Amino acid sequence: MEQLTMFPPPYKYLIDASSIFAQKITDSMPRAVHNSMWKRIDESIREKTIVTCSEIEEEVHGDKVVGRWLIELQCDILQIDDEVQYNVRRIVTEHPQMIAFSSKNGSSSGDAFLIATAMKYGLIIITEENKTKNNKIPIICSDYGIRTVNLTELCIEEGWRF
Repeated sequence: MEQLTMFPPPYKYLIDASSIFAQKITDSMPRAVHNSMWKRIDESIREKTIVTCSEIEEEVHGDKVVGRWLIELQCDILQIDDEVQYNVRRIVTEHPQMIAFSSKNGSSSGDAFLIATAMKYGLIIITEENKTKNNKIPIICSDYGIRTVNLTELCIEEGWRF
């Protein structure tokens, strides 16, 4: 059971693995080029404005650089509970196409858990996923009234200028 507190957590955004990996030199928003933006994201993680969920942590854990990055920033990791599990069941029942088992590792992605966690806490999801494909996070989130932004849109929403 979740502990009730006098002050709600400052969580606003829930970051997806696609956005976390975007900082890699081989990806869309490498830290070496977009360093000022990543420093703002680092600050937001330290302030607990940006968090992630346990399934996404597991996805990035295998990468030594970004896995260590989450640990060093002491990113809040929201855990799976009964409400999140209920939301996951609802999501995969209503969107069975979202469960894509990979032949190389035999596991599904954490997308349903990410969306279910955002539902529970009323968070905006940060993701680099395609906004037009039916089985991707932004389209599924729109069915549940959950907002999504990519890293560029995050910067605009937060008023960050570089």
